[in-house]
Amino acid sequence: MYRTELNVNGKTIPVKFGAYVMKLIADEGIKLTEISERLQSNPADSLPKIIYYGAVNASPDRKGEDISINDIYDWIDEQPGGLFGKTVMDVLNLFTSQMTDGVPSVKEKASAGAKKK
Repeated sequence: MYRTELNVNGKTIPVKFGAYVMKLIADEGIKLTEISERLQSNPADSLPKIIYYGAVNASPDRKGEDISINDIYDWIDEQPGGLFGKTVMDVLNLFTSQMTDGVPSVKEKASAGAKKK
């Protein structure tokens, strides 16, 4: 569901967002609550890493063989609009959808709280 493919440097790199990507982000010392702030403060560092972690997650045995962060930077540079272009933002939206799908909204939480009374 949260998958895509990147074509760069003569190869197709599958990308899949999920729990393992979140683990890799946490292993880097980034709290889930900090992801948005990091994307805003340094998108040229954060966004390629997130995409790279998605590529590692989609690779056989999650080893990331034959994939490098430089492949991701090259792919971003090839996209119209680069880092802030539509294609790159579409991949970021897959990641954010994976993080937020199924999380109750504030309105849903309030409604559930009202029903308990």
